[in-house]
Amino acid sequence: MQVVILPILVPMLTALTALFWGRPTPARRLFVAASALLQCLAAFGLLLHNAEGGALALGVGYWTYRVGIVLVIDLLASIMLSLSALVGLAALLYGMADQGTRSEHPLRLPLLQFLMMGINLSFMTGDLFNLFVAFEVMLIASYALLTLEADNWSVKQAYPYLAINLVGGTLFLCAAGLAYSLFGTLNMADIATRAALMEGDPRVTVLALLLAVVFLTKAGVFPLGYWLPNSYPTLPIPLAALYAGMLTKVGVYVLLRAFGTILPHDLPTAHQLLVFLACVTMVATIFGALARPYIRGILAFNILSHIGFMILAIGLFSERSLAAAIYYIMHHIVVMASLFLITGVAIRLTRTDDLSRMGGLWKQAPWFGLLFMIQALSLSGLPPLSGFWGKYLILEAALDQHAYLAVACLLIASILTLVSMLRIWNRAFWAPPVAPGSGVQPRGAAWVRLATIAGGLVVVSLVIGIGAEWFLKLSFAAAHDLMDNSNYIQLVFEQLGKGGR
Repeated sequence: MQVVILPILVPMLTALTALFWGRPTPARRLFVAASALLQCLAAFGLLLHNAEGGALALGVGYWTYRVGIVLVIDLLASIMLSLSALVGLAALLYGMADQGTRSEHPLRLPLLQFLMMGINLSFMTGDLFNLFVAFEVMLIASYALLTLEADNWSVKQAYPYLAINLVGGTLFLCAAGLAYSLFGTLNMADIATRAALMEGDPRVTVLALLLAVVFLTKAGVFPLGYWLPNSYPTLPIPLAALYAGMLTKVGVYVLLRAFGTILPHDLPTAHQLLVFLACVTMVATIFGALARPYIRGILAFNILSHIGFMILAIGLFSERSLAAAIYYIMHHIVVMASLFLITGVAIRLTRTDDLSRMGGLWKQAPWFGLLFMIQALSLSGLPPLSGFWGKYLILEAALDQHAYLAVACLLIASILTLVSMLRIWNRAFWAPPVAPGSGVQPRGAAWVRLATIAGGLVVVSLVIGIGAEWFLKLSFAAAHDLMDNSNYIQLVFEQLGKGGR
């Protein structure tokens, strides 16, 4: 059972070691890269174990039942841990290939590992207050990374990110206090048991709405995600890829956990609110992508729009729709991270991501253009790529519940996503350079290494789409565990002991 703590322990020890190591050296880089690979192997090992039906839990210390913290890795948590480790490894390798050891900031790698620790703890904790602690570890590291290598203008873009998350953290503490007053515990399994006996109580509905606001803030749902399009594009490319892939998905994950595992399933008011906000988010934010002239800005607005797809699936709240949300999370994490890495290669070649100053990428590097096209079409939802299967399942779940307005919003957002991606393709890849001497300026072989790392994520995305049957089976199994939380509750009770130790 001690293997459960590896996704937290390994990045924490790596961060501390890298921090005390001091200045960047090739040996320090090799150590952190080896740690990231170990985290990947451990996460995939846990996923394979859980796929065979074996959830794991670990009680931390020998505390009484209502005080003790438990770490739980069920199928959903292991899926998220695997995606986190994969994207974290890709971002780390890309950063090392993009930047020499001498120019690397000494705090980037330690903070990156602290960020991974906070993300992983968010997926594993079985306690609401410990979830708050995980959020704070994750957010403090993300604040530091956001401003670590920023200029004065970029630092100002971090203020809204800081402000909205401080408000979200305060609301989370209020929600935790309300949960404790209602149930006398913050343990998720114990809350689930007690909340089931209070189904229909308006106080539980209030708690659900408060938690929804907190987690929707983390996910970046409109209008709470106004901070994202200006802050993410200021990050160095490998960090932007990690943020784009993982940070908003932590909010989506805890929504799944809260409404699936913890709270009663009969919460029509909260579910309808999720559907409404999802529809607004899908459509309103995609127009931002059409208006932005910079690739990173276009991608940032696409993050927000597609968060709406996941929230819609959660709001529809059936086993099929939750499976669709889980599959779509897998697709979107890999696709968005790879698109940011591909954008980084394009910037290296053209020295800009301003569409009005780009051009000629397809002629000079057609295989690189193919990588972008695959991911752009996947994000837009064209078959047989991974985005198509996720959208198809969400669409099917919405039609089953006669949510025709949601279907219309989904289709509009998908079409406009394709339009926004074609803008990038036509201007940056297909069109000739805007002026003689501009356009692609190769700088050695470094860009080939960067494109190869991005291409690795493209291959993973293709596997998720072409091998959709296995990933959908995984998603449905995780959704079934969310809808039937009895095994989760029993596992936690066995770890902590129902009457205390």
